[in-house]
Amino acid sequence: MHKNILLYITIIVSQISAGQITRIDPPNWWVDMKYDTVQLMLYGSDLSGLEVTSGSPHIEVLNIHHTENHRYGFIDIYIHPNAIPGTHPLNVVTNEHKSDTIYYELKERQESQGRYQGFDCNDIVYLITPDRFVNGDPGNDYIENMRSGLPPESMNGRHGGDIKGIVGKLDYLKDLGITSIWINPLVENDMPISYHGYAATDLYSIDPRFGTNMDYFNLVEKAHEKGIKVIMDHVVNHIGLYHPWMASLPDSSWLNGSIEHHDWNRHKKEVLFDPYADSLEIKNLLYAWFVDIMPDLNQKNEFLAKYLIQNTLWWIESAGIDGIREDTYPYADAEFLSRWANIIIQEYAEFNIVGEVWIHDPVFIAPFQANSRLSSDLNTNLPSVTDFGLFEAFGRVFNRDQDISEFYSILGKDFLYPDPNNLLTFIDNHDVMRLMDLVDRDLQRYIMALKMLFTIRGIPQIYYGTEIGLTGGKHHGEIRRDFPGGFPEDTRDAFTAEGRSEVENMIFEKLKALIEIRKRNHALSCGRTIHFSTIDNFYIYIREHENEKMLIVVNNSENERNHSLSGYFPYLQNRTILKNVESGQEYPISEGLEVKIPGYDVGIFELVN
Repeated sequence: MHKNILLYITIIVSQISAGQITRIDPPNWWVDMKYDTVQLMLYGSDLSGLEVTSGSPHIEVLNIHHTENHRYGFIDIYIHPNAIPGTHPLNVVTNEHKSDTIYYELKERQESQGRYQGFDCNDIVYLITPDRFVNGDPGNDYIENMRSGLPPESMNGRHGGDIKGIVGKLDYLKDLGITSIWINPLVENDMPISYHGYAATDLYSIDPRFGTNMDYFNLVEKAHEKGIKVIMDHVVNHIGLYHPWMASLPDSSWLNGSIEHHDWNRHKKEVLFDPYADSLEIKNLLYAWFVDIMPDLNQKNEFLAKYLIQNTLWWIESAGIDGIREDTYPYADAEFLSRWANIIIQEYAEFNIVGEVWIHDPVFIAPFQANSRLSSDLNTNLPSVTDFGLFEAFGRVFNRDQDISEFYSILGKDFLYPDPNNLLTFIDNHDVMRLMDLVDRDLQRYIMALKMLFTIRGIPQIYYGTEIGLTGGKHHGEIRRDFPGGFPEDTRDAFTAEGRSEVENMIFEKLKALIEIRKRNHALSCGRTIHFSTIDNFYIYIREHENEKMLIVVNNSENERNHSLSGYFPYLQNRTILKNVESGQEYPISEGLEVKIPGYDVGIFELVN
């Protein structure tokens, strides 16, 4: 494989334009940004003697940086506070003593209202793998000169889903009750296996098989019009092996390792906060490649660090997205990530960022969240993390038949987190077994798990197809299966009630009702939690906010059972009615009150004054 890649690099180097400046990143900036000193990355044939002066009173050239590789140059520009939108001339002289004028665009910022909104415990997040959701434009399924990789019928092939397909289903998502969509990466992945999006080959362009940059900006705008936020899936840790940089690296420290010489990552993420961790294991996590086809970026390189920070700001400002889910968070340089997150939050105060921290023990997850008491050396500035601890509890109870006390134990560790309500909670996603497979197709336990997800603290996230009980498998291509009705050859349309089976419609309506219950009761979405040690596979917890109070009773046994509430009477005595929010049944509150809970079910009760 390495021989093939090296051959590709030789070909690409020979094809680089002989012109002076062939590309500038970022392609534009804005006036009135707090981030007003921008480093431009220039691409060309020979920039070794690069000189740049400004021909505009609105832009000042501060520094010119020459790199080991003369095909690149970096210039620092300062955008004056009174700068006006438009194209501004920069006068360029190269080593060949050729002069040229390039025009750099400064744009006017759009109104911030309805943009950069962030997401929080009031939201319901719907995760989409775009290639497998809806094919809204079959005309972009195949793009000439892009690597098509495996055939469409393959589990790892591209199936044709795209941005226009997502736009066409925004009303469907709004009807379900979704308030935020997290979409797996959409940037260009010109790789043999590219549908997943995690091996970028151009950080400034949407993959044309998904659409264009304008299509993405339109998606965000249309989503906002319908009250739906957009979370961008983002990667600073690595790129794809066929990224043009790999043909001619800007300098020797751009990557950790090389194609020929790099370590295999053992993914031991706990070592970052383990006081007894071996330094070689820490080095392996930070500097080894995630997989062989994803070169590991070295964020300690200051040019690359600024490139990645500016690229992130560029997407936020260009599209008006509301949040970022940062992939493989523990693998990148911690000091860089802290700086990266801080700059984003300083520019966009309401913005939220969730870091993917795939560790099952909260002891090792919690230090990644901003303002953690467990990490004295460095504040991550990361507002949110993925709650893989709660995910593991769901797996133990619903897949491995362990006692419901797993939830009592895992939630009891919330003292470790600075902000438990800002954790992203989930039962499944694009990387793990789907919920229907987790519960071995047991419909009762499927609904039970969803009821717990939507009554526990945090920001609940569901995976596309969860609303119809979509099954998957162990292979990623099976987990990320096509949504029925999203593709021209489909024989039914599960986006409609008519196209769904009776069971699918039941699941859809149950989930829709659960979402509405959570949204209607602030105690469930963002309230504080009081829980009680489990008794005979019953788990009881209370969610309360201001004058709202909800009682949740979980019966993790197959038989319908009564459960006495006498032990919880001090929390009930100031209320008169216990109301089942699903059935509407009401119980006068008294000291001897019992509630009947069906087997493998969750009772959701409102405590009414």
